[in-house]
Amino acid sequence: MTNVSKIEKAIESLRIAEKIAKDFYDRPLVVTYSGGKDSDVLLDLALKSGIEFEVSHSVTTVDAPQTNRHVNRMFKKLRAKGINAYKRLPIYKGESTNMFDLIVKKGIPPTRLIRYCCSVFKESTEKNRVIALGVRAAESRKRQNREVFSTWGNGNMNKAKYFSKEHVEEVFKDAKNQDEVWDCTRVTTARKNKTIIVNPIYYWSDTEIWDYIRENNVDYNELYDMGYKRVGCILCPLAKKSEKQRDMITFPSYKKRYIKAFEKMLEVRKQKGKNDTTDAWKDGEAVFRWWIEDKNVEGQMSFDFTNIDKE
Repeated sequence: MTNVSKIEKAIESLRIAEKIAKDFYDRPLVVTYSGGKDSDVLLDLALKSGIEFEVSHSVTTVDAPQTNRHVNRMFKKLRAKGINAYKRLPIYKGESTNMFDLIVKKGIPPTRLIRYCCSVFKESTEKNRVIALGVRAAESRKRQNREVFSTWGNGNMNKAKYFSKEHVEEVFKDAKNQDEVWDCTRVTTARKNKTIIVNPIYYWSDTEIWDYIRENNVDYNELYDMGYKRVGCILCPLAKKSEKQRDMITFPSYKKRYIKAFEKMLEVRKQKGKNDTTDAWKDGEAVFRWWIEDKNVEGQMSFDFTNIDKE
């Protein structure tokens, strides 16, 4: 059974965030929606909270068909309720892009260490807004040092500062008339080019997420019924090797598209003087085999990063 206290605190966090959104930016709270189980719980809590909000989905261009269908189905329901639900298309250097074109432009595959795909497709966010995310501490070690509220300078999560719900609630009581108080506590140092983040389900466990879904009959992505424990980009470079192997079997067309992108990437590298292939890197399929591995394989090349676009 889901912890009632956690449900109440999550709804309280959403209501506080909505007040900040209206008072600071005169715009509704933005609830992000990926099509995963955490997003579904977050969305259901937002609907139950009675707040005014919009829903935003970041298009990664490599989501599973099941995820795309689920997002479209949920957005149809939201729009029927009069809620503004919209998709944010990926932009790179002012132009629309997709994962496969981005690989060619970058000249190197996305990896655990070079996560340019995350910054373009996942981590970019809207400035001058208050945004609700379905981030949870239980998801990874990296996320365990965050809090329910945070601010991102210039929309950049690398410049984030974190605050508890209780701290923000206390400060916000005086914030409308005393911006100096708000600023000196560093909840935000300026309204311009800031993004305020709320993570209402930050302290929820996987079990509590699934208990809530079942107890409240929340619609969820069919990928979970296919054995998937997480929903995200197909062949994500951060996924385990076993997860990538499953993706190759379940979604063979994505494998073909990645290989084609790696072929074009090698052509561009050669044009730029990066003719650094070996027998193990003779074509896109060889690059793909290297990419799927969690460690370097003997005989494969080390990328020459000079003059490569890593922004």
